[in-house]
Order: sequence, then structure tokens, then C-alpha cells
Amino acid sequence: MTEEVHIGLVGCGLFGQSHMMAYRGVHGAKVVAIFDTVREKAEEIARNFDIPHVCASVEELCRDPDVQAVDVVTPEQAHRLPVISALECSKAVFVEKPFAESLEDCDAMIQTAEKLNGILMVGHILRFETRYALLKEEVESGRLGKVISMYSRRNRPKSLMAKYGRSHPAIINAIHDIDLMLWYAGDQIRRVRGYTRNHSGGVNPDTFWGVLEFGGGTLGIVEVQWPLPDQGGVILDDVFQLVGEHGVGNLNLFPSGLNLWRDDGFQIPDSSYDPRVRGSARGALRDELEYFCSCVRNRRRPDIVTPQEARNAVRVAVALIESANAEHDIQIGD
Repeated sequence: MTEEVHIGLVGCGLFGQSHMMAYRGVHGAKVVAIFDTVREKAEEIARNFDIPHVCASVEELCRDPDVQAVDVVTPEQAHRLPVISALECSKAVFVEKPFAESLEDCDAMIQTAEKLNGILMVGHILRFETRYALLKEEVESGRLGKVISMYSRRNRPKSLMAKYGRSHPAIINAIHDIDLMLWYAGDQIRRVRGYTRNHSGGVNPDTFWGVLEFGGGTLGIVEVQWPLPDQGGVILDDVFQLVGEHGVGNLNLFPSGLNLWRDDGFQIPDSSYDPRVRGSARGALRDELEYFCSCVRNRRRPDIVTPQEARNAVRVAVALIESANAEHDIQIGD
């Protein structure tokens, strides 16, 4: 019989609720406690998801003896405190991507995990999405040859700016593809150039392009655009192309294979990352959390994605933001 992993979840926003849905589909996992800075919201969600305990603080949740693992789904600038608190209470920790907005926060969390020999996993979900994982296996097989170049597009409708415009698109969205490119190339990035435009007048730009140059000569381009029309019904306009010396890998999540024609418009629902079927989330998010729970049961540090790899992606994203602001290339040291 599979040992049940008891989860304490910090952050009850939209993606926190996605995690709760996903845990419903994870064999041998149960969310037993939650915390959110808005107590009323946490209590309502606890009723909706039948969660027995609403905590008054992060510290209370981390000290709960019934909690074995803590899942941190707060905004990225608020990851450090709950992650370190949980590690110091001997809990395994899952924290959503991006790892943090600063290298200082990344290093503090990594150092705490190393000092305490703790389990720490960062949620780079695309490493668990079937198509991206298959492309990784194709690259590792050598059939595509040395990676020459990569291009990614990760564009979203205007309405999502209100939810996710709190952070720079390089750190909140492009970091997915920065991580993938580091993963596929198996090499470090030595120089970057970032470009931004702001058509919506928000705090952060809505258009971002980044050029990445790897130490071994591989080139990468990442594109993020937020001004897609909502009326188009496209939620995920995601593309990835990898060109090798002996072949090409093309990945396109649009069209998804399912589209809906309704009185209120045309819509293409997510069938990849976080699809909802029979009351629980499926897809890459569920698979990612399933893997984390397996690591918790076996007291094994996750190796599909490591904290250091997540830090490397943040380092590149931060350099791209610096480059865009300074309007020149940025060299990245070892």
C-alpha cells in the first residue's frame, strides 16, 4: 500500500487552487492544511476542497506534525520565507517557478536545503509535459546531432496581464523556455541581449524578446507577447523549435486538437498543462506533483529538475532584464 503524503499548501490563488485540483489526481497524496494571507479566502477554499486545517501563519503550517511536505504557490517575490521556514521544520518543499526574482533569494533557499539535507524541488512544469520530455529524449539519443539553435514563442491574451503582469515577462513566462534551452543544450549561456516594448502602459512590458548565446555556440531566441486578442479564444500560443546538425524538433501546442464553438465565442481549452477532468487536474502539473510525492516517500532529492538548474534559469532571466534596460549585451560569468 502506498504511503500517503500529507501536504501543507501556502498560497490559495488561482495556481494554488490548480495544485489542489492536481493533488486530487495524485495517488497517495492529500492536502491537509493550507495558509493564505487572506484568511477568508483560505477558509472558503478549505470548504470547497474539504481540507481540514486552515493555518493562521506560515510558521503554524510548517510546524504542523501532520504535514510532511509543503507546497509553496505564492507570488515569486514571496517564495523565500515559506521555503526556508518549511526546510527548517524538516519538511520536504515544492516551490513553483520561477524559483525567485533574485539570485540572492535562490542562494538562500539552496544553502538552507544543503545545510539541512532537505528535499527541495522547483516546479519547472515543462520538463514533465510529454512533448517537451520526448524532445529531450530525442536530443539525448543523438539522433538530432549537436543543437545548433532553438526558438520559442509563449504568447498570451491581453486579459492575463491583469493576473500575471506583476512580474517581468522574462521572469514569469520566458523562464519556461530559458530552462528548456539550458536543459536541451546541456550547456551554459555566456551572453544575452534582451528587448522589451510596453504597449499597454502597465508596470511591466507586454512584449519581450531575448537572444541567448551558449558557450558552445548554440543560439536561442525566446519570445513572449501579452497583447493577443481575447476574442481569438487562444489561451496558449506556445511553439518550440530545436534545430540540430542532423534533424529538427518542432513542438506546437496550438491547435491543441480540441476547440469549442459556442454562443459566447471560439475557445481552445488547455489540454496539456492543467486540464480538468472528472473533478481533478490532469496533465503535466499532476505528473510533476506525483514525482515530487514519490521523492518525499523515498527521501530522494529530485533530479529531473534541481534547485541549481532553476537558479541558472533565474540568472539568465535577470541578465536579460538588465540587458533590455541597459540596451546592450550582458556577459554571464561562470
